[in-house]
Amino acid sequence: MEFVPSADAVPRAGQFLLSEPFMSDVWFGRKVVFLCDHDSDGTLGFVIDNFTSRPLQAVLGDAEGWPLAQKLSMGGPVHDDSLFYLHRMGEVVTGGMPVLPGLWLGGDFDEMKAALSSGRFSDRDVRFFAGYSGWTKGQLDHEVRQHSWYVHDAPLEHKMDAIFNPPEGGLWRQMLASKGPGFARATRLPVDPSLN
Repeated sequence: MEFVPSADAVPRAGQFLLSEPFMSDVWFGRKVVFLCDHDSDGTLGFVIDNFTSRPLQAVLGDAEGWPLAQKLSMGGPVHDDSLFYLHRMGEVVTGGMPVLPGLWLGGDFDEMKAALSSGRFSDRDVRFFAGYSGWTKGQLDHEVRQHSWYVHDAPLEHKMDAIFNPPEGGLWRQMLASKGPGFARATRLPVDPSLN
């Protein structure tokens, strides 16, 4: 079938993973994962389209005075009781891990709080996640060979938009359909192929 994920794809940091249409996993089924790190030791990323109904202020008291309206996102099943953040504030938040030009993961939390309290930054500059998505050494490569994931790339501007301004529904469908007509048809398939 023309929409089957390529077993030869090579994931890299800064790319997206789109689950194959029939994946029924509660965390990853019809979701988009942004990869922050992928090397011989393993992989780390965040589901970027798994929103909760809880405003950030409900789980992080410091956020009360910040100019943010975002809801907390579930980044994945690993350490889902911990908070992680992607941001564009590397010039004022030290210690973050560079992911893309102008995008960092983590960093000094006190500096993050001060930057957000200053009112200079907004939802377009930071995104908070509970938990992350992680794969052990070789695990993601194996899943790609098993046709579980589409590896998807995009221009930097589109990546930033997907991370900081994703639609609250339909990002997986939108990204997969952008790969071509066969993939667009795949977005309309039922999760359970027996219902097709």
